[in-house]
Amino acid sequence: MEISAPQRSPLDIGEPFAELFSEVIAGTAYLDAAKSLAEASKSHPVMIQASPSFFNLTTRAHLEAAQLCAARLFDIHEDCAGIPWLLKQAKYRAEEFNHRTSIDLEHAIAEAEESCAAKAKVLAAIKHRRDRWLAHLDRRTIRDRDQFAKDAQLTYPELEQLFACAAEILNTMADLRGQAGFLIFGDDYDDLHHTLSLVEKGVQANAQELERRTNLPDSGPAPGLGAT
Repeated sequence: MEISAPQRSPLDIGEPFAELFSEVIAGTAYLDAAKSLAEASKSHPVMIQASPSFFNLTTRAHLEAAQLCAARLFDIHEDCAGIPWLLKQAKYRAEEFNHRTSIDLEHAIAEAEESCAAKAKVLAAIKHRRDRWLAHLDRRTIRDRDQFAKDAQLTYPELEQLFACAAEILNTMADLRGQAGFLIFGDDYDDLHHTLSLVEKGVQANAQELERRTNLPDSGPAPGLGAT
């Protein structure tokens, strides 16, 4: 007698919303932190030069984290509850998106799919980076780094726009369900720029104090130690 596997109930659509918004917020914050650190090499050179390895590694870590957030948001794997999954649920479980009219829902899904299609090149670059570098070190990447660099071309503005696209889709879909969304702006989550300014001022103050002490008037030879 064959025993069938128990059927799992569909995932509550409301549960992934918080996770997806968290990915947008975290990805935006990681990216803005990386930008602040990159800009600091010009605006706060004294501080960056004081610990170059730390700041270089920190910038890289924030960039990699931002890309992984983007990859999770738009992952098309059947087990992933990302934005593609959400749009599919909106089509087949329309009764759960009944805060607006069915026409509003259809338009929202169509616009979201168009937005994702317009980001196809950026999403392809993110997938290359995730599959062949961020998640594991692919032998193809090692064998042909130039081809990988070509396939994975990505800029700060493109990644920023991708997170903005995700936020717009999520807010629209949340509204269709009658759920609260989030207004997500980079400056809301980037307190690093202010921190870097404070650290730079501290480093400059220490340097000025050291210079002041070394430029004190000569008060004569220091007393020697007598023989015992």
